[in-house]
Amino acid sequence: MPKPTLKTVASKQPRETAGPSAFRAFDFQVNVSIALVLDIFKQGKEFVALFDHHDDLVVFVGEGENSELSFYQVKSSSELTWTAKRLARRSPKGELPKSIIGKAYYNIAQFGPEIRRASILSNRPLNATLATATQSGLHDGELSIADLCSADQKTIMKSLEEDFPSGFDKRLATLLTFERVPFDLESYRATVLGRIVTMLEELDPDFVAVSSPFYTTLLAAAGECTGNKTKSATVEELRKRVALDREAINRLIVRVQSRRKNLVEWWSSVKDEFAADGMKAIQIQRIKNMCIAYVDARRVGNRAATNLSEAIRGSIDKTAVSTIESVKEAAVALRAHGLVEPTSEPYDLQSAMIVELMEAMT
Repeated sequence: MPKPTLKTVASKQPRETAGPSAFRAFDFQVNVSIALVLDIFKQGKEFVALFDHHDDLVVFVGEGENSELSFYQVKSSSELTWTAKRLARRSPKGELPKSIIGKAYYNIAQFGPEIRRASILSNRPLNATLATATQSGLHDGELSIADLCSADQKTIMKSLEEDFPSGFDKRLATLLTFERVPFDLESYRATVLGRIVTMLEELDPDFVAVSSPFYTTLLAAAGECTGNKTKSATVEELRKRVALDREAINRLIVRVQSRRKNLVEWWSSVKDEFAADGMKAIQIQRIKNMCIAYVDARRVGNRAATNLSEAIRGSIDKTAVSTIESVKEAAVALRAHGLVEPTSEPYDLQSAMIVELMEAMT
């Protein structure tokens, strides 16, 4: 059987699977998948990740003939541990394969021995005896079925024989792996967000402020890729419907890099300037509160704030603000263009000018 490519995956009908029985299980699946994709992205490798297509996550890492294809089945569990018997446990209903391990092997049967792995990922560890050990223990890292003792292997092989009555290649069972992932069922979202914070901070400390919307956008992108079980006529169609790749994440980062900084990010420099001029903390806080009030009013489309914003931006275009080092001096220069103090608003002209100036400059 030739080495599978993205075209091979596109052309095959995915195995029919039942939808997630609970939102948390699906949400856990998507978050674990995103974390794995981000790990690959940080390694600088080219990849294409398919969500909920043939399996919970399918990833090509690398390019061309050197690419590696991996299948991941994500299982959240409230039980303490996994065992070989539990992986081999068979559902009394449904079509073959009926066991968790059998559903993982199904991908090996479909795509052949050239895949990298067919893996089961879970929040709980595997309690098993290794072939090189005499006692059972808990295992967190990735383990191949070939790493297990003969008794555990026998349990799994027996289940696979029932799942594939027409026969299966026992030698390919070595491609079956299990790995515990460090995401518990209560805080997995916070853990994934933490990884995103770290990734963005490494690019630029200021990017941390947009970690949450970046995470939300990634979740939405992954969610849009799930639930489509149809074959694809072309690779391009497959990538459009169910895939994320390195280029897609790079586009998100470019959007972060090209955006205007928000008040949280630039306020410290304004605060330092006012403090250096001898202004007291309470006075500075009042100015910040008015800046926030202006941003909020402008965001909701308040007519007075919108008109003032247009007027200030017009004044900025007429003023060489890039040559002025002080935000207070820049505000004085803007006033020369006839800007009018707003009335009956929770902000004043100074606070509005500070916001527009800092956004223009950052």
